[in-house]
Amino acid sequence: MGESSSVLATEARLNVLLDEYGTYLRNIIARLCPKDMGLQYSDIEQDARLRLWRALESGREITDPASYIYRVAATATIDAVRRVKARREEQLGPVDDEDEGRGITPLANPEDSPDRIVERRRMIERVRAVFSRLAENRRSVVVLYLEGLTTQEIAHCLGWTEPKARHLVYRGLQDLRRELRAEGIDCEID
Repeated sequence: MGESSSVLATEARLNVLLDEYGTYLRNIIARLCPKDMGLQYSDIEQDARLRLWRALESGREITDPASYIYRVAATATIDAVRRVKARREEQLGPVDDEDEGRGITPLANPEDSPDRIVERRRMIERVRAVFSRLAENRRSVVVLYLEGLTTQEIAHCLGWTEPKARHLVYRGLQDLRRELRAEGIDCEID
């Protein structure tokens, strides 16, 4: 009986929170979600609602609901983007001997030659190596920035001030450009 009343209390708290901030949650997800990745806003919203449910169920006291909901929406969106990117990378993953014997090849653009695919993979490895050399706080803000978040949104997500986030993005991008040039990789990063 106690467990049932706890679930009902959590559900009631969640409903009150979503009655007031549900539209805000949807708008944040719609604004942060890249339009060209085939992501469904409703799936991300469902994930964010589940995260809110878990937080309330654990007894977390949410003192600033708007800020908390923003962070939940942002992290749910970022996680969805990462899952899509990971799936795309898996599709282009290495072919093992067993797959080769059955005629299975990785999905790729038919115009890409095997040399171009190998070249692109090597480039990705080099860029990942460059990222790994960046300081952790700069690396995390640069990743968020390159995924399309503003410095204000990064500050909210990480619980920092906007000037701190802006400074770390600026310095992180500067470090990234320098390291990429040192690797012989010339690219434009805004």
